[in-house]
Amino acid sequence: MRVRFHCGRLVWALCVGAGLLSAAAVHGQAPLTPQTPQAPELPKKEEKKEEKKEEPAPSTPPTDTSDTSQSDSQDTGDSASSFDSAVGYIDNAIPVNLLRLRFDFAYNNNRPTRAEFFYPKGGPFGPGLPIYSGNVDYQDIITYLEGKVADNASLFLEVPFRFLNPDFNANHKGFSDLNAGFKWAFYSDADVVASFQLRTFAPTGYSRRGLGTRHVSLEPAFLLFTRLTERVVMESELRYWVPAGGTDFAGDVIRYGVGFSYGRRDPCDWWLTPVVEVVGWTVLSGKEQVAPPLTAVEDAAGDTIVNAKFGVRIGNGDRSDFYVGYGRALTGEVWYKDLLRVEMRWRF
Repeated sequence: MRVRFHCGRLVWALCVGAGLLSAAAVHGQAPLTPQTPQAPELPKKEEKKEEKKEEPAPSTPPTDTSDTSQSDSQDTGDSASSFDSAVGYIDNAIPVNLLRLRFDFAYNNNRPTRAEFFYPKGGPFGPGLPIYSGNVDYQDIITYLEGKVADNASLFLEVPFRFLNPDFNANHKGFSDLNAGFKWAFYSDADVVASFQLRTFAPTGYSRRGLGTRHVSLEPAFLLFTRLTERVVMESELRYWVPAGGTDFAGDVIRYGVGFSYGRRDPCDWWLTPVVEVVGWTVLSGKEQVAPPLTAVEDAAGDTIVNAKFGVRIGNGDRSDFYVGYGRALTGEVWYKDLLRVEMRWRF
């Protein structure tokens, strides 16, 4: 009986243990069920990271390219209008940021006191050279600076340094009369620029040495730039020089001129442009000393001087160029019979 009793209890214990094991198995499998949806969550996080990485990539390049194109277009437009003027004696009608260095070699000015345009009345009663000079040769080194203050306006300053070689007076050198002013393009399009310009000459040169006029002068002017064809450009000017003061020799002078240039400029390569100009002056009033003795004085009103100018301008790109030209008097009245001009220009 004891054996059966113990066997029954053993069987009962085994049944209870099997039940507990089955319950434990059921509870052990329960936590596995929520893990199945967690497996796809990992790639979702990776997709978000990939989307974040892809967002900044397309946004940066467009801003860089647009900035570069804008700066290039602005530079090209400015260079196309600034360096279209090729003349060497007529004033440029287009306002521009420019530095110019010019060398003039002039010979045989036979009446330098005419209207006190070059230098004033001389002799013991005038502020000019002490005796009659005869013919005068001179060389000028002229520095010119122009800067734009608006798209259609600019200010400029011109400072000349002169070497004077008269026949009957001592040679002299020094600063001549500087001038400054403004330029205003009141009409401008792709083919035509019309400007008003005003120069003021200050008596900074020593008149007793023939380096200046010893009076202030004003010179209003109208300047015109016209593109006739793709390769031919015409430029013209009309100026009125008025002395504010001076002696009885001082008088008004009108200056007028027209010039033509031919060629197409390459902004990235070498280019060459021939230039032809005709410039004239007509004296409206004033006097001039013609020959010794000192009392030999004539009326200068009506004197007309016409010069022909031939030159060539050469450059590399649109930032700088070089000009050389020769001027010859076509009339008996002259400011000089021959003039050689060399200049260099830099745009900034």
